[in-house]
Amino acid sequence: MNKSSRLFRKYFTAFMAILLGSFAFLGTAMLALSGNYWIKDRLEPLKADAVKAAQKVTGIYAGEAGAPRREALAQLLAPDVYGVDTELLLFDAEGRLTACKDVVPDTLLPSPVACLVHGAMRAPEQLRLEALAGVCTRTGNMGGMFGRQMLLAAAPFEIGGQAAGFVLAAQPVSKGLAAYLGGVLRLLLISMAAALAMAFIVVYFITYRLVRPLHDMARATRQYARGDFGYRVEARGDDELRQLADAFNSMAISLANLESSRRSFVANVSHELKTPMTTIGGFIDGMLDGTIPEERRRKYLELVSEEVKRLSRLVTGMLNLSKIEDGELQLNLKPFDVNELVFTTVLRFERIVAAKGLELTGLDALEPATITGDRDMLTQVFYNLIDNAVKFTPKGERLEFYAAADRGRYVFRLRNTGVGVSSEELARIFERFYKTDKSRSYDVKGAGLGLYLAKTIVKMHGGAISAASDGESWTEVRVELPG
Repeated sequence: MNKSSRLFRKYFTAFMAILLGSFAFLGTAMLALSGNYWIKDRLEPLKADAVKAAQKVTGIYAGEAGAPRREALAQLLAPDVYGVDTELLLFDAEGRLTACKDVVPDTLLPSPVACLVHGAMRAPEQLRLEALAGVCTRTGNMGGMFGRQMLLAAAPFEIGGQAAGFVLAAQPVSKGLAAYLGGVLRLLLISMAAALAMAFIVVYFITYRLVRPLHDMARATRQYARGDFGYRVEARGDDELRQLADAFNSMAISLANLESSRRSFVANVSHELKTPMTTIGGFIDGMLDGTIPEERRRKYLELVSEEVKRLSRLVTGMLNLSKIEDGELQLNLKPFDVNELVFTTVLRFERIVAAKGLELTGLDALEPATITGDRDMLTQVFYNLIDNAVKFTPKGERLEFYAAADRGRYVFRLRNTGVGVSSEELARIFERFYKTDKSRSYDVKGAGLGLYLAKTIVKMHGGAISAASDGESWTEVRVELPG
């Protein structure tokens, strides 16, 4: 297969695009989840720092006021006490800033602290309520006061046994997060690169395996179009592609058989048309030029009549076959006595039966049986079946007829003795154009349409037809029709 084919590129590109899209989505999700995990992991120690600081503030305000208190608060709020980037802020119960690392009062002030950096800062209402009720954590920038996203943890402190405010511990989100996500991203990229390399190889061969049978089928189709049905699609595995390849090969075998049958049919039809026409022409010329004397002309006219009838049956069969394949054949359904039709059809073979000395049994047991069907079409069915049986039954053998109603269906069986059909031929005798072993010494005139037409007409009536044989001494055909 040409690996540069458009179908191969199309499937390969589609698979790789899906993989890349999946990896991109997975990488984005992993980075987002990793960032959330990092934030939650950093909030826990920050929360512990806030609780510890709140406890110390409670103790400081419970002690001596004045310089000792201011000194203790300054030491608590000094930079780097809880980490290089951790900043502690004190807020009163109203959410106003009361102390920071830059300004440390000796008592809770009723107004914002006079700090150029933090003086205008006020805790959001939701944060204030949650902080006074207990310890809380979140991320944010305090309404724009910090200027960047921060990790925030708040814990209440008490004065006189009541919550008088809360300590807010703040730390920049970006500190350490970029390095952490960078490490995660590097691991993801390395893993994805390895996975993509492996996926590239796997997808390449999967796509090649998926497309190759299609290319084989395209090549086979071109071979079949040239009349060469010997090419077969290579079938591998045990999946739908194997089933498709097997079905395609089965179709090729059927086409080969059909082509063989068609060629045989053309040869047979040519022979079937040429032989009677030559015979008819020869007899007529003989009567016209006097070669055939007057007293023998009736005999030769009867032979001409038989040949004309044979031509008529052949042409009728071919016309019916064409109508069936085109869906133009319509049934004229009417009730009639089918056993009377069988008996009348048998009488048409009286001369041949007598000439071969065949014994007929079961005809005397036929009783009137009415079915609804197309009498003319079913006449052709029974004529073909009886003609086939008479044709292949050796001299002195027997034809056994059976017909009866069985559970609302009409069943007809015709068995001829003295000859059998192999299982291989039995499976194909109802195929179009098929003729049994041409090495037989029996009369094998025909184009291989009779049994095929019989089967088709019976199926159009909603019935079924089958054949059985022991391969040596007898062959039987069975027909079932709706009653």
